[in-house]
Amino acid sequence: MAYRMRSFVEAGVTLPGSTDAPVVSGEAILSIHDMVNRKSQGGQAIALEEALTPLQAVEAYTHGSAYAVHEETRKGTLTPGKLADLVVLSDDPVEVDPERIAKIEVGSTMVNGIFEYDAAGLLP
Repeated sequence: MAYRMRSFVEAGVTLPGSTDAPVVSGEAILSIHDMVNRKSQGGQAIALEEALTPLQAVEAYTHGSAYAVHEETRKGTLTPGKLADLVVLSDDPVEVDPERIAKIEVGSTMVNGIFEYDAAGLLP
């Protein structure tokens, strides 16, 4: 019953994504990986029946997190009129092999329409 996720989603609960930083890494992509793969650091399966699909895990970190703090009308989805907060990733977490999600790198981040981090070289 540890870290129930799928049963909450199936019950209609809007699940937020979060980390236990600074106890563990604050990198959302690692938590998304764990929400999908549900394995201990040693590789042992942990309640696989509670695993999310990659899309469900991404939605938890985008819409779900905005919803949890009552800001879903301002952020959480790429919709006209919302803040232009986004991240450019090296791969699509919904399309890659689920075991590779943790290897996805952040190329750029945009906050309120302005690139704040640009390792991918998207800026002119």
